[in-house]
Amino acid sequence: MDDIIVYSDGTYTLGQKDGAPYITVNGEIYKLTCSPYEPCLYITDKNGSMTAVHNSFDPYSLLSIFADGSTVTSITGREYTAKDFCDMVAYSANLYDISIDEAEKVFCKKKTEANKTEQITEKKYGDKTPWIDTSRIITDDPFNQLIENYPDCVIDYCIVINEHISSGYNAHRMALTQACRKLFVETFGEVIWRYDVGKSEALLISAEELFAPAGDVGKSLNYRAAFLKPPYTNNYTDEDFDKINDALFPNGIDTLEIYKWTTDWSEYFDEGHEWWGTLCVTVYDKSLDRFVVIMASATD
Repeated sequence: MDDIIVYSDGTYTLGQKDGAPYITVNGEIYKLTCSPYEPCLYITDKNGSMTAVHNSFDPYSLLSIFADGSTVTSITGREYTAKDFCDMVAYSANLYDISIDEAEKVFCKKKTEANKTEQITEKKYGDKTPWIDTSRIITDDPFNQLIENYPDCVIDYCIVINEHISSGYNAHRMALTQACRKLFVETFGEVIWRYDVGKSEALLISAEELFAPAGDVGKSLNYRAAFLKPPYTNNYTDEDFDKINDALFPNGIDTLEIYKWTTDWSEYFDEGHEWWGTLCVTVYDKSLDRFVVIMASATD
């Protein structure tokens, strides 16, 4: 599709520009993308903060449908006009994770605009103070105390609860999204590094590849090299590396499912792209039913 506008009123504009679907809500622009592996709509604001609407729509297909004057039906059976879709997106934006049935409460509750704003503000900010929901990040694991003994480690780790919203590849993507909200956004909502997880891609790798001997730094940077060979010497050893991973994966590595992700979707990786290298891996431990997200990017 060329640059088009498929719907516009005093509040919304829904269309596509430079090949990318978007919506404006009272002048605020949001980018619309989707996961190719799950019917999951991503709504990204100007700061790079993303909301995932699970079991939702592919925005590219929707634009074609709405441009023809047709409607579309969600997985819940609700029929959407272009205006309905805009209402749903506006309601969901900045709620971070929401299912389509939760998003559709904007229709059935018939809230006034004032009440709807209050509800969204309360869910987003609690006591009227902006904050980022990191409740899915595990912070009381023994690993979190152990890693404090390695202050020169340049790797960022997050242990993430498996919510069973999705499975396989897309569950890994959701874990990665949660880690980004922990690492890339400050507690009170200020984005440190812009990111768009919707642009990330990954390949399934083996445990043997993840824990392989350290290679050279650079584009082929692997996990062990990221731990042992930062831009400034840390004097850590393979024994330290093993100790870290014994804490992360106490039941061994036989039940690990691992994806290695591209690193062209966030400013976090810009420094590492200069020369040292970048790393982004998600590991699902089936024995513990949790994810470990491992990311690294550094420069001198």
